[in-house]
Amino acid sequence: MPANLPPDYHRAEQRYREAISPEDKIEALEEMMRIMPKHKGTDHLRADHRKRLSQHKKELQEGKKKGAKTSSTLDKVDKQGAGQVVLVGLPNAGKTSIVAHFTKAQVEPTDYPFATFKPTSGMMHFENIQIQLVDMPPVSPEHTEYWAFNIIRNTDLVLLVVDLSQPAPEEQVLELTSLLEEKHLLLTGDRETESPDLSTAIKPTYLVATKFDAPNAESGLASLQEEYGDDFPILTLSVQSGHNTETLPEKLFEALHVLRIYTKAPGKQPDMDQPYTLPIGSTVFEVAETVHRDFSENLRFARIWGADKYDGQQVKQDHVVSDEDVIELH
Repeated sequence: MPANLPPDYHRAEQRYREAISPEDKIEALEEMMRIMPKHKGTDHLRADHRKRLSQHKKELQEGKKKGAKTSSTLDKVDKQGAGQVVLVGLPNAGKTSIVAHFTKAQVEPTDYPFATFKPTSGMMHFENIQIQLVDMPPVSPEHTEYWAFNIIRNTDLVLLVVDLSQPAPEEQVLELTSLLEEKHLLLTGDRETESPDLSTAIKPTYLVATKFDAPNAESGLASLQEEYGDDFPILTLSVQSGHNTETLPEKLFEALHVLRIYTKAPGKQPDMDQPYTLPIGSTVFEVAETVHRDFSENLRFARIWGADKYDGQQVKQDHVVSDEDVIELH
């Protein structure tokens, strides 16, 4: 008998996959169990959740007995802007140079490895929104901070940074993806990829091949595209020469899979400088919920303006919005 799990369950399940602390895992699991329909098709799943819930409660109690904190202050970088993009790469791949070029973050590119020892974030501008870039310590077999994996697990998008000045860049990708898979993090360029189990988080990923101005970079790119061109979108970049620096912000906006919505009061003009950002596929009701909970609770209908709409067209709560629609909530 099929489980027939509703969308709210899958959203809670995603929160569970991305949770870091036992408290957050317990909260997400309890919500999943509340939402889950009660019938024979969910009996096995419910039993599995009870077992997981018991394990997490035990972890929480053991942590309290030891007087230990459940998570480090470095375990999480608060999200800002239209989406959070965490840069992942081996030592000297060019992550810090990207963050320094596109943001005002206080970072200093260096020629020696492991110069970045804590997460540093800055805001990248794209048109009328900002995207958060997070510079991370390198991921490598020799040394990776334990909390780095927690930050990657919680991000909206992974920017996999590969160095074209080094031989065999495809081997850099294999090394990075293998290390992350060991930590139950599966990188993918396909948002439809399903997680093999509850402990594995699927992370949408964009691959940036840096130092495109280096000798033999084109041959390295050819190898990279042959091996991983079907797995990830790939963009070449050179901060030094400016190659594709104007292209990257738009590509990351597209990869975040979000849209911009403007709101207006009746008889007023919309503020086109301050859009709300929501996932692609969002409805009028979800727009109202983002603006304010009271709006969603009392929403009767909306009027909408957009490229493929009649101006002021009346729509219902379940109407799916498009990028740069203007919404008037009633």
